[in-house]
Amino acid sequence: MSKCPNCGKKLKLVNVSQFCPHCGANMRFINFEENFYREAKYAELAQANVKAKIKRLKGAFIGSKLTIARLVVAVLPLLTLLIPTGGYAIRMPLLEIARDFGLLGLIAIFTGTDLAYITGMTGAGAVGADFTALRNALFGYVGAAAGAVIVFLLTALCFLSIKNMQKIISVFAGLGVALCGAGFGLIVSFANKCDGSVMVGGRSGFGLIVTAVAFAAVIVVNTILDKKGVPVDYEEGTEERCAIYKKLRRGEVKLEELPQPVVETEKTRALEAKIADEEAKYRKEIEEEAEDDG
Repeated sequence: MSKCPNCGKKLKLVNVSQFCPHCGANMRFINFEENFYREAKYAELAQANVKAKIKRLKGAFIGSKLTIARLVVAVLPLLTLLIPTGGYAIRMPLLEIARDFGLLGLIAIFTGTDLAYITGMTGAGAVGADFTALRNALFGYVGAAAGAVIVFLLTALCFLSIKNMQKIISVFAGLGVALCGAGFGLIVSFANKCDGSVMVGGRSGFGLIVTAVAFAAVIVVNTILDKKGVPVDYEEGTEERCAIYKKLRRGEVKLEELPQPVVETEKTRALEAKIADEEAKYRKEIEEEAEDDG
């Protein structure tokens, strides 16, 4: 059950009136002014927090030519995966498979039964070593492709940390370069090992080399952006309000302790001056009416 904010006595479910049945106080307007200023202060802080998030989102993606360039280069590693890094072929009496070490071939591998068949054949006598090399080559290529996906996703989420995301993206792009090198080496090793094999054949290509170059471009752009910084055009007082809002959420400050407005800016001072002018005009009109009546 609720209580009357004036006398503190309990209210029954049948007490639907805005007036307390015990003390007769209008419960709707008790502490109205305090609650009004409380809500106004919270709205000022919460609105500033939302505006700051929108500004960071805009700045992270289209704040400058460098941020736009970051979006462009983030897609390059994925696009370069369309360039095959060689391929493989399996020739059996009742089965023949030919795939590329590329994005389209990778999709075909994981949507079909190729991977299960290759994994199963790794322990098959004389050809087991060939299939093991093929499996390792596939996993190496998958690692490079996973690096490209991670870099793209981190770039899409770059607004989460304006200061640190450039470093994080650069680290994962560097890892992508290493994975491209490892994948390329495994594919070349597989192609050399299966040279002359009747059952399993392979060839190497340059696709992952291009992908490594794309990762390098990601590193360069994000490193420059990290040094110059991501431009975010905050309005006056926004950063101060956001800092106070965080303290409020953590319980370090209370709304009752904060002034109204919470942070004074040129805009709030102009509004206060306008209100003061309107009040002065109103008082002057009242005084003139009183003099006329007198």
